[in-house]
Amino acid sequence: MDTLHEWYDFFKRGFPWSRKREIITREDLKKLEPYTNKHNILFVIKKLSEASLTKGKHFRFAIFGDTRGDYRVARDVILSIKDDNPSFVLMTGDIVRRGRVEEYLAHHLRMVELIYPVPVIPVPGNHEEGPDRKYTAFLKIYETDRFCFDFGPARFIGFNNNSFWSFTKEQLDFLEKHLKTDTVKHRFVIMHKPPEDLPVFVHTEEGRGIRWNTRKFYTMMKQYKVTEVFMGHVHGFVSKIIDGVRYTITAGGGARLENRLSKEHQIHHYLLYEVTPEQVTCERVEWKEGAWNRIPV
Repeated sequence: MDTLHEWYDFFKRGFPWSRKREIITREDLKKLEPYTNKHNILFVIKKLSEASLTKGKHFRFAIFGDTRGDYRVARDVILSIKDDNPSFVLMTGDIVRRGRVEEYLAHHLRMVELIYPVPVIPVPGNHEEGPDRKYTAFLKIYETDRFCFDFGPARFIGFNNNSFWSFTKEQLDFLEKHLKTDTVKHRFVIMHKPPEDLPVFVHTEEGRGIRWNTRKFYTMMKQYKVTEVFMGHVHGFVSKIIDGVRYTITAGGGARLENRLSKEHQIHHYLLYEVTPEQVTCERVEWKEGAWNRIPV
């Protein structure tokens, strides 16, 4: 029975069976409780719904990801975003390195507090799965690993797509349920792992992206005229329009940049969006030679 369980765990989660689980204690989780009321996603979405009534016709949002344990870069990113005065910030995952409570306190939450009360809304990356493989610390803070909310003319749908190798039927059903709407002009999808066959970046090592059910995913994005799909996981920046849908990897928040990407894609950065009912514009704000540079995308 144990052997069968380990094989199931290997294929579902992508962890070798030699990596043992570690328990996250209640005492450690209590250290996160002061942050739950301010940052849990359901509470944040409620506040954003109220703000949308007055700010939704023309607003800004920022997005970046893969900060891991580099607080210095993440701090500089979030402070620059703060100066841009967005309505909210999205993150594409891998916000800590091992998913332990002390990392959230020392790195991620320390960064999030710098921009509060502007909300930061992440999807989990594979590193947030944590030592017990249950996303325990992430869920203690954010209470959910998926979301859907409207702000002005735009809908934002985020979900945990870290199942090993595949989009699951449940994930695709969740997406389709929330993409079916005539009430918004723009649709954005946020997830961590990109499909491996997405022709916007070089192939990296085994298991670096999603392999199965990618055709179904692409068909759905095209069918529902998704404005942009945001992803992380491959550390850098790549963006390309395919079948009318823009696919963007924004994973330059602090983790070591991916040397399998070409040099021009190895960039510490965030993306800043201006949204109106008529259009969406974006600029990449990148750290280069000791200064922030703004480049239209």
